[in-house]
Amino acid sequence: MKLKKAVVLILSVFVVMAFVMGCTPPTPSPSPTPTQYPNISSIRYDSNCIKAGTQLRIYGRNFGDLKGTNTITMNGIVAAVSYWSDDEIIAVVPASSLPARELRVAVTVNGVPSDEYWLYGICVAPTPTPTPTPVPLDRVDVARNIAITKAHNDGVNVPYNVFWIKTDLSTGIGSKHYQYTYYGASKWIIDITYPVVEQPDFTVNIFSEWGLVMWSGMVYYWETVPLME
Repeated sequence: MKLKKAVVLILSVFVVMAFVMGCTPPTPSPSPTPTQYPNISSIRYDSNCIKAGTQLRIYGRNFGDLKGTNTITMNGIVAAVSYWSDDEIIAVVPASSLPARELRVAVTVNGVPSDEYWLYGICVAPTPTPTPTPVPLDRVDVARNIAITKAHNDGVNVPYNVFWIKTDLSTGIGSKHYQYTYYGASKWIIDITYPVVEQPDFTVNIFSEWGLVMWSGMVYYWETVPLME
């Protein structure tokens, strides 16, 4: 009888243990760590505009503590980095990323790229000033002859078929200044200035030997020598 009670007791213990173990909830599986996407919040630089070699300070989060295989690109070109932390990167604008209308900056961490951060303060290269075609010197002589004829037609008897000494008095790069001098019974000076452009208009002053202005006027590029009246 005692043996039977002992067996029943043991069986009861096993039943209770099985029930308790069966009611214990399973341990939940750990949730996967969400992907930390790199994010650029702002970019600063010390110069007035951005050009090749400009140092940029990129601020944000989730950059990682070490550069490792992570990269920062500017217009798709990998930039050289001098400092890297989880919230700040210092990098230099690559020469091959410009010229462009904007600079598109992105950070890639563990193969995950950030959204592009666009910068528009790009330095504009100065437009070179075109070199004008020099006016042939014989064209200046034609302007002199036109001025002499105009002066004659206005009643100023400037010597015509004579030898004039031509002197270049130009001092600047944007204009030319020639002076014609005739030494005869009386001295005459013809002063001609014009801008250095492909088709200039000539400003002419004719002086007597006493320095008086005897005739003053314009000779236009398209003019030909008029007939003397």
